[in-house]
Amino acid sequence: MRDFQEEQLRNIYLRKLLVGELQGPLTGKPSVDKPHLKFYSEEAFSRSLPKTSIYNYMYEINKNHLDDIAFVFDTGFDETEITYGELFKNIDTVANGLVQRGIKVGDKVAVSFANTPESVYTIYAINKIGAVSCLIDPRIKTYNLERDLKDLDVKMFIGNSEVYKNLKKVAKKVNLDNIVIIPTIQSATNKKIKNLYLASKILTGNHPLKLNKNWSSFLAENKTKKETKEFEYKEDQLAIISYTGGTTGVHKGVMLSNEAFNNLMLSHDYLMEDLGRGEKFMNILPQFMVYGIFTLHLALCRGLKTHLLLDSAPEHFVDNLIRLNPAISFGGPIHWETLIDNPKITPNCFSNMKAPVSGGEKLSLAKELAISKALKYGGSQEEMCNGLGASELAGSSTWKQGSKNKSGTVGRLHVYDNAKIVDSKTGEELSYNQPGELWLTSPSLMSGYYHREDETKHAIHEDEDGVRWFITGDLAQIDENGDIDLTGRSKRLFVCGLNNVYPPELEEIIYTIPSVNKCAVTNVPDEELRAVPKVHLVLNEDTEANRKKTIASIQTLISERVGSEVLPHYYEFHDHLKYTLNGKIDIEAIRRDDLEKIKANKEKKVLRKK
Repeated sequence: MRDFQEEQLRNIYLRKLLVGELQGPLTGKPSVDKPHLKFYSEEAFSRSLPKTSIYNYMYEINKNHLDDIAFVFDTGFDETEITYGELFKNIDTVANGLVQRGIKVGDKVAVSFANTPESVYTIYAINKIGAVSCLIDPRIKTYNLERDLKDLDVKMFIGNSEVYKNLKKVAKKVNLDNIVIIPTIQSATNKKIKNLYLASKILTGNHPLKLNKNWSSFLAENKTKKETKEFEYKEDQLAIISYTGGTTGVHKGVMLSNEAFNNLMLSHDYLMEDLGRGEKFMNILPQFMVYGIFTLHLALCRGLKTHLLLDSAPEHFVDNLIRLNPAISFGGPIHWETLIDNPKITPNCFSNMKAPVSGGEKLSLAKELAISKALKYGGSQEEMCNGLGASELAGSSTWKQGSKNKSGTVGRLHVYDNAKIVDSKTGEELSYNQPGELWLTSPSLMSGYYHREDETKHAIHEDEDGVRWFITGDLAQIDENGDIDLTGRSKRLFVCGLNNVYPPELEEIIYTIPSVNKCAVTNVPDEELRAVPKVHLVLNEDTEANRKKTIASIQTLISERVGSEVLPHYYEFHDHLKYTLNGKIDIEAIRRDDLEKIKANKEKKVLRKK
């Protein structure tokens, strides 16, 4: 496999070919020609990738700016400003506390947070001492929490109050007593509201009464005021594990190194050149997901003034944008679409906006143009930006920089990444403007899935040159300028509101119900949530009573194991399901039937909504 220095020299040569400084043939294969390189400077290829911890990378950038505001905790009723000097002191305090609790290099610590200052302190502190942050969604169901904690064998659990009620039910089962719980609004300045909040959590069983599980007591245990020494850095050391369904829906932990996140920071130096220190970033992505870590680390490493918002509701997104008028904000399509024909938008209300960024799902061209129109009316300095990423890539891999890239695409690759379009039947790479399966490689690519070598082999292909390619599950094509156009998905993942839905995961749950003979989960359009699950069923005994009982069982099991946010909205019963010639349930044919029924019977609502 080529080393990075060799790859740098080759990239410089390719760039000269692409911009006409040298004469020579190109191959017509995007992964070989790398057309995106012509949009980056030669200096970009001459830099070495950072070899340091996530914490130290951020510290070195900001150590001479201790009085600058690192972030603002925005609860909706008050704001608390934290300087970089205070940030580093708090990280040290938490790091010392972790050491006092016996956490060592390589130990795994479960972290389960909303978008709070304590999440920032804790994740950087864990990284500083060389331990591993294992990200847990505070909304997780008891069944899944027990499964994840058993899988991870964590030495400690630190999280917000919202997770504690479920955590109590499983802690003894997984032999976990090293627990610290933090009120979500711990850093708010309004004492009256803080006390009311704390009282409500105690009454609902979401706050620990034992002092050793309390955040304040945990910090008080720290007897030393000395700065905790950073661990001795080792290349490719595991830093973060984050669970995902990937493209298959199988629950698995993505293993990411320090380099994975830091390499992304370096590549963004060439994507965010217009954003200067102190400019405002509106952050709604929580730190229990990879994208939350990525965007937080990105903002801190650029010295932006980050507003940590607890409120991520799409219906409040425009209000928050107008109130803060930030230079940059990330959100999903469900957030940005609220700008379309919104009467609250006035001239200059977005006057500071330089990077309105959407991710998580492709925006349709029509909606992208409509959002850009709303942004322009509000005085935004840039059109809608878009991107493509994955937890397996530590965040984003492409970025459509507003008007600098072709509309309707997800833009071009980051400077150190590469892509190819593959014929899924032959495995051969396709040429420009030919649709196929998108494969990506990046210095930010995960090392693999935790305890899931089988899933790693399905997701990662290592070629004859030793290059590791991530099989995205997206169908796409690449043009001669390197712009990537997503045309669909080869897998079945879809987005419902703010949540990824994995039909195979729901089907696996449904098949545990004795009355179910066959099932298939599809998605149908929804005006509010974009798409919602629909369940197709063949029952062993098809009676009206059995139908009602089966639906109730499905709703209960999915709510318990996955969450009420992804409950099926429609059910349809069949004598049999359609199959392909090779004997598999024909999901695409069933999906086409769904769309035809919706089109033909839109007003009659023939689908049975639950």
